Amino acid sequence: MRNERNTEDIVRTHFKNDPLYSVITLEEQRSKNRRINDLLKIASKTGKNTKGIPEFLITFPIQNTNHIMVIECKASVDKHESIDRNKPSQCAVDGVLHYAKALSEDYDVIALAVSGETARELKISTFRWMRKNPSEQNLNVEKLLYLSDYIKLFNNDFFAENLKNFDILQKAVLLNEEFNSYSITENGRCTIVSAILLSLLDDPFKSSYSAFDKTDKLAKGIIDALKRVLESKKIRNKESMIKEFNKILNEPIFKQEKINKNGSEIDTLQVVKNDFIDYLYKNVYPLIKMDAAGFDVLGKFYTEFIRYAGSSQKQGLVLTPKHITELFCDLANVNVDSIVYDPCCGSGGFLIAAMKRMMTLAGADSNKKGDIVSNQLIGIERRADMFSYACTNMIFRGDGKSNIYNEDCFNLVSQIIEQHHPNIAFLNPPYDVGPAGQMNFIEHALDVVSNAKSSANGIVVAIVQMSCAIQNEKDLIATKERLLKNHRLKAVISMPETLFTGAITCIMIWGANTPNTGYQTWFGYLRDDGFEVRRHKGRLDINNRWELIRKNFVQAYRNSNEIVGLSIKREITAKDEWCVEAYMDTDYSTITRGNFVEELKKYITFAALNEGNEGLINDM
Repeated sequence: MRNERNTEDIVRTHFKNDPLYSVITLEEQRSKNRRINDLLKIASKTGKNTKGIPEFLITFPIQNTNHIMVIECKASVDKHESIDRNKPSQCAVDGVLHYAKALSEDYDVIALAVSGETARELKISTFRWMRKNPSEQNLNVEKLLYLSDYIKLFNNDFFAENLKNFDILQKAVLLNEEFNSYSITENGRCTIVSAILLSLLDDPFKSSYSAFDKTDKLAKGIIDALKRVLESKKIRNKESMIKEFNKILNEPIFKQEKINKNGSEIDTLQVVKNDFIDYLYKNVYPLIKMDAAGFDVLGKFYTEFIRYAGSSQKQGLVLTPKHITELFCDLANVNVDSIVYDPCCGSGGFLIAAMKRMMTLAGADSNKKGDIVSNQLIGIERRADMFSYACTNMIFRGDGKSNIYNEDCFNLVSQIIEQHHPNIAFLNPPYDVGPAGQMNFIEHALDVVSNAKSSANGIVVAIVQMSCAIQNEKDLIATKERLLKNHRLKAVISMPETLFTGAITCIMIWGANTPNTGYQTWFGYLRDDGFEVRRHKGRLDINNRWELIRKNFVQAYRNSNEIVGLSIKREITAKDEWCVEAYMDTDYSTITRGNFVEELKKYITFAALNEGNEGLINDM
């Protein structure tokens, strides 16, 4: 006798084994979503004005999303579809389209009709019913797909990108929490994950790691595998990376037969194989297929992992947000021939943004793309661990790692100029050097781009603490005077107060080799970038506001427009305050007592956080 439960088991098992299963919500014959229930409350397949109950509903974790999947099952393929599709209670296609029509009042719907009790006889029809449309579209997909493929069928790139990023973030968080349960330090977990991800690029290791019978042997196998990978990638200063990765050999997780997890003793070999290597291989690597850029998804996972691992900030592992690194490319007008330099590159965020921008502009020109990754990206990172993370990150992003140096940037000025001639510099200098020290990094970058071969003057874009713009200490004023004497301060932009925890920042844009005398500086107000802080998730562009904000702001900057509430121009000296708040008119009629109290609290917080505590953030 036919049993529909068998069909449901096939569908359920398929989606539970999907790499994205952990982020979707799969509900069976009911929903906790009030919005869905309202649409289905009179959608019974019997034709009566009672609640409809689909076999499966799949929803997604993106806030305010209008995307849903609905699935109907039948045990017999004879009951897959009626001639007129008018038997929703009897046939899978008829039933799923009945529900899709009801849901399409408020959702874009992917509808699956599944019939048959075995994988061999399974019959599947796939439809798309877009919001408010009068009818469905048959997609002619006759097999069960990965969730990533169904997501693409919605034809909504913004939704797909946000869901993918959410999934990557969640996987990074879960893996960090697993490391934390074994009391592995932040730096230790970053190094271990870097080593494992690199070793999985080595096919011999990938196919044999499960056969290791001792944890210390497995650790040496990881090191041997990543050595082969680094050799094949022709990494500069690979010895520094290998020395850094060798530190995992001294981690307790690789030295002890048993390790403590929340008070229990667990076999370390199985922990490393199952909880670390298998997790990455089975949950992260399959996501590569979701990304047109291939291994770029590994870079995104890696970035999020490091971001979360360093969230305590005591390790200095705080990254410049992706939308800010991309904004730098707009502000500097990066083009296909730009040569971009970061003197304190951390994990390579600015170089990655510049590489992606130039690669996009290069289009189908493979020769130019080769030149970009080989010659047009230059980074320096003094810390060996950060240097290793930068090279690893760049490998996962496609290339661009061959011109990253493990040195002090102030010792390599001549070498960078003579060998590379960069004409653009991006940087987020270490904040523990104080305001004058941060400006010294900017001066270094201007010295480098001043010698560019390009006929255009060099550009330096830096995000620094607001104290660099407004404090009047002696050393800071002297550095500012020197900078203004030789270079032009094109713009200063006030950034959101929550962009970095513990530091209020601004972006400075400098043009090399043009004294500032006689020029006005454009001051911009970008306190609101559309991102909102969400607990355990950080700052998110929940309502997709950033793109429009970015477009309008960059246009105002490029045209040097003065716009009330947004921007103003002033000629300044080294002793002036370099921030828009000092010059922009305030509409006092809109200020309430609550506004005043709130701003006073912000000032007190700012003063407390920045007094003797300016070393919290390094660009990565």
